[in-house]
Amino acid sequence: MKLWIAGCAIAVLSGCGTVKTLNDERGAADDLARWQSNCNSIPHAYSGAAYQFCNLNSPQRSGAHWSAPTIGLDLIISGIADTIVLPYTGYLQYQKGDIPVRRKQY
Repeated sequence: MKLWIAGCAIAVLSGCGTVKTLNDERGAADDLARWQSNCNSIPHAYSGAAYQFCNLNSPQRSGAHWSAPTIGLDLIISGIADTIVLPYTGYLQYQKGDIPVRRKQY
């Protein structure tokens, strides 16, 4: 039973889109701007899944971590993790609104 719980916890916590947006929402938004994503904002509710969708909605980058199947798998895992933390992120969505993706002027 403990092994099953540990496996579920690892699967949920590996949704790095959710962890990234909950721990460092400005950093996640800045990453999307730097990667030239077509997204203008990320909602707090289901932010991990939205973050991964915005990764898919940007120009292709090289590397195994940026392949569409890897991002798609993380999108699914982030969706599960987002569902678990939905009461908290729903409150953040109500209080703060969306996370803006800030385009830096050069």
